[in-house]
Amino acid sequence: MFVDYGKWDLSFKDILILTFCSLLGGLAVGWLFYDSLRIASVLSLTGFFMVPYYKKRQIEQRRQILLLQFRDVLYSIASSVSVGRSMGQALEESITFWNGTYSEEDMIIKELGNMVRCMKESNTSDVDVLKDFAQRSGLADVSDFAGVYESCKGSGANLVQAVNRAAMVIGDRIALERELKTLMAQKKFESRIVMGSPFAVLMFLKILSPEYLLPLSASFQGKMISTAALILIGLACLMMERVNRFEF
Repeated sequence: MFVDYGKWDLSFKDILILTFCSLLGGLAVGWLFYDSLRIASVLSLTGFFMVPYYKKRQIEQRRQILLLQFRDVLYSIASSVSVGRSMGQALEESITFWNGTYSEEDMIIKELGNMVRCMKESNTSDVDVLKDFAQRSGLADVSDFAGVYESCKGSGANLVQAVNRAAMVIGDRIALERELKTLMAQKKFESRIVMGSPFAVLMFLKILSPEYLLPLSASFQGKMISTAALILIGLACLMMERVNRFEF
C-alpha cells in the first residue's frame, strides 16, 4: 500500500485525543476567565478548529521519522552501489540489512518493499519508483537523491561516485538539521512555559483568592476585559509559535 505522507487520516485514537483536549481546554478557560460552565461548554467546541493544526503536526512528525530512516538507508544503498550492485539490488539488500534495526511495520521497510515489488512485478524502473517515493514523501532530501540518480543514469556519469557523494551530503545535512532542532528544543520548551504562565497565575488566584477575580466574571464589563485578555494571550501564543517555527 502506497502512503501519501502529505495527508493524515484521523483515527479513533486521534478523535479521542482531540475531544478530550477540547473539553479540558474549554472547561479550563471557561472556569479561569468567565467562571461559567455554559461558556466553558461553548469554548470546548472551538477545539475542533485545532484539527488542521493537529493533522499538520502529525504529518511533520511522521516525515521527520521517515527522513531519519531514509538517512540510514542511504548509507546501505551507497555501499551496495559501490560494490557493483544496481539500484534495484541495493534497495532489496537494504531491506535485509536494516531488518535487525527496523521492523516490518516501520515506514522505510514498507517503502523499500513496495519499491522492490514494483520493479519486479510491474517492471517499473528504479528512477520512477524513487521519484514516486520522493513525491509522496514530500521530503526535499529524497527528491534531491532521486534527481541526482536520474541525472547520472541519463547522462552516463560516474554513478558510484555520484551516489556516494549524494549520500554523504544529504546525510550530513539531515544530521545538521537534527542538531539544530535539538538546540531549538530548549527555546520551544521555554516558550511553552511563557504561554502557560498566564493560566497558571489565574489558577493560583482562583484557588487562593477567588474574590479577587470576582469582578471579572460578575459584570459585563469584566467579561469583556476577560475576552480581550484571552484574545491577546492567544495572539501572543501564535506569535511565539511562528517565531519558533524553523524552516530548513
